[in-house]
Amino acid sequence: MDKAPSPQARRLVLIFWIFIAVVYFYLARDYIRISMADRELGEYLRYVVNVAATNKRPPKDIRALVLNKAEELNLPIYSEQITILGSGEKLTIALDYTLNIDVPVFREGIYSKHFSHKVAYNQPD
Repeated sequence: MDKAPSPQARRLVLIFWIFIAVVYFYLARDYIRISMADRELGEYLRYVVNVAATNKRPPKDIRALVLNKAEELNLPIYSEQITILGSGEKLTIALDYTLNIDVPVFREGIYSKHFSHKVAYNQPD
């Protein structure tokens, strides 16, 4: 006959599964937070490109607006990651960045996600 697992072994297995559940929870939470912030940044980029093209804003002002919004959303985006091409009705903004999804137990992110946006001026109908 097989022996039943000892209470200590059962406790160890339970602690292991609780640890796995906590890590998964933090990964999911951070992934959702980052994805929602990226979605909001994408919507803001569409707004900025339309306003900046209409008002013929210089690239310096556009870059400052994007960086301020990224800071507001707690996204570590740097000036070099923003590419502004053209002006007026030919304005295009491109943004590429990668974020680590963190879990408090680990020092370094165990998963990275790359985000890319390319938004061009869309003339209103």
